[in-house]
Amino acid sequence: MGSIVVGMDGSDGSVRALEWAVEESRLRGGSVHAVYVLARLYVDPEWTSVMTPPLDELRKEAERQLAEAVGRVTLGDVTLRQEVMVAEGHGPAKSLLGAAQGADLLVVGSRGRGGFQGLLLGSVSQQVLHHAPCPVVVVPES
Repeated sequence: MGSIVVGMDGSDGSVRALEWAVEESRLRGGSVHAVYVLARLYVDPEWTSVMTPPLDELRKEAERQLAEAVGRVTLGDVTLRQEVMVAEGHGPAKSLLGAAQGADLLVVGSRGRGGFQGLLLGSVSQQVLHHAPCPVVVVPES
């Protein structure tokens, strides 16, 4: 069986999505690709570029957050690959959709770190549901 791509942002929802993906991968005999998208569109707009840390610092922090989130999940014998992607000029959904090309499944949490807490689905979940090149699983908050 092929791979399962999981969108990660360090939130509890993304950790639940990873747990689900690991269990599904165990059943399918595939692998998991955990993807953290560093969306410069949100952290480096023109007017804040003086205050924004350099990209290598942002990447190191993203790698730390991804490793911490992955460390919260029992992998067992599941093969997991971690990747931090930098999205230049667009949001995280487009990068996740690119990572999901050729995957068997794309898994995301229903809510990430976004600012609109009352929404049923976050913006990334909503976008990948409409544009994914493979089946999508949205893991609910609880």
